Amino acid sequence: MGWISKNWLMCGVMKGLAVTIKHFFQIGDRPVVTVQYPYERMEIADAFRGLHAVSEDRCIGCGICEMNCPNGSIRIVRHNKWYPQVNIGQCMFCGLCVDTCPMDAMVMTKKYELATRSKEMMIYNPDRLLFKE
Repeated sequence: MGWISKNWLMCGVMKGLAVTIKHFFQIGDRPVVTVQYPYERMEIADAFRGLHAVSEDRCIGCGICEMNCPNGSIRIVRHNKWYPQVNIGQCMFCGLCVDTCPMDAMVMTKKYELATRSKEMMIYNPDRLLFKE
């Protein structure tokens, strides 16, 4: 008969409800952990791997980034010189292309809003990746 009284009181449900009520009425000194995304932005860590960027001055078009890409999302294309083109729809943002670049020409920025409505816009050609130092 002891198990009937435990189930009848529903101790687990009551404990959960107490936590919900505390959060709802903001009872206690709990910090707010929710970020209101479009209006507030989280602080991005230094090791964050976002969109690629290629230095126009440093890149020599050697193709090592293309060879080391495990997904095959990087191609070397002609744009005055040879530069990488990145398909971010296939890219898993592992950072191997950045690590193996002998001239440190490829870097990963902190840009993370990469959503688009078409597959063609997911391909970042040198026009969109190059930057001047």
